[in-house]
Amino acid sequence: MKQLFRKTAGILLIVIFILPVSCKKYDDGPWFSIYSKTERVTGNWRFERVREDGVDKTEEYANQTVNMQKNGGLYWVQGTYPNSWETYGMGGEWRFVSNKDQIEMHFFSGVSDEFTLVWDIKRMAYGDLRLERYDDGKKIEWRMWKPY
Repeated sequence: MKQLFRKTAGILLIVIFILPVSCKKYDDGPWFSIYSKTERVTGNWRFERVREDGVDKTEEYANQTVNMQKNGGLYWVQGTYPNSWETYGMGGEWRFVSNKDQIEMHFFSGVSDEFTLVWDIKRMAYGDLRLERYDDGKKIEWRMWKPY
C-alpha cells in the first residue's frame, strides 16, 4: 500500500510540473483546455472590444458577428441574433496557420472584394477569443465572446 502511494504521488508531481508548461500555448492562456483548438474557435463570435492603434472602435462592430464553422466555413454576419441568420454578409474560409499560432481568414463576396486577414492568437478559450494583427503599421485587436 505504501509503495502504491509513493508511485501515485510521484506520477502526480510529474503531472503537476509538466502539464502547465506543456499546455499553455497562447500569451493569455488558457493553460489547459478539454476542447480541441478547432472546437474552441468554432462558433458565432460577438465583438466585446475592438481597438485600432489604441482607439476604441467597438461601437462600429456592435451588430456584427463572425461565424467560424468546424468545416472551415466563415461568415461575417450583419445584424443581431436571432435575425442574424437572415442577413449574412461576406462569406469565406478560415484555417489555422503557423503551427496554430495564427488564424487566417479569407473573405470573398465577389472577385474584386476578396481579401485575407492573418491574426495572431493571443487567447483561445471556448468562449473567449483574442486576436491581434498589424495593418499598415496599425495594431488591430479583436476581443470576442460566444453568446451561445
